[in-house]
Amino acid sequence: MGPLRPFLRGDSVKFQGIVLAGGKSSRFGEDKALACVDGLTMIERTVNLLYSLGLDPVVITNETQDYSFLKCRIERDLIPNQGPMGGLYTACCLFEHLSLVVLTCDMPNLTPESLKMLLDRHDKTYRATLFKAKGNCFQPFPGVYEPSLIDPIKKVLEAGDLSMQDFLRQLAEINLIPFKGLQKAFLNVNFRLQIE
Repeated sequence: MGPLRPFLRGDSVKFQGIVLAGGKSSRFGEDKALACVDGLTMIERTVNLLYSLGLDPVVITNETQDYSFLKCRIERDLIPNQGPMGGLYTACCLFEHLSLVVLTCDMPNLTPESLKMLLDRHDKTYRATLFKAKGNCFQPFPGVYEPSLIDPIKKVLEAGDLSMQDFLRQLAEINLIPFKGLQKAFLNVNFRLQIE
């Protein structure tokens, strides 16, 4: 496998694509990343989405999942069984000098246009660039995260708080972007009926 090719924006901000795929899929009943939507597994769709923007994807998963069929780099969680927070921590450790474009493997309705909006609007003075969700919630994924979050993430992991919403509410430096598309773009699949 050749060297990674980070996306380079005109102002020299470098991005690394990350796919979080370490969940247990307990509500789905089997590994949902391997469930097919329109002839492709959800994880393949996510990897291809990053490729479509010129990003080299890195899939972060747990010790039990086998995604060796993917033509991209696979990394294991540094701290297992910590959910998306653990995957984000691993990404921050692996890529200390790149802005991280982080997706989950279970959002089949995401489009290149929505991701490009995040890339275009990200400013490294913020620790994260996210879409604004309904109410007072953040839409944690997709999102662009700075690896400087490594220490705050480590603290919440040590405290046993794995909630992304709780973590993001503690951060002052978030660039929130209104999303004008259909909310179904943010659907994350937890049950087979959602894609059948």
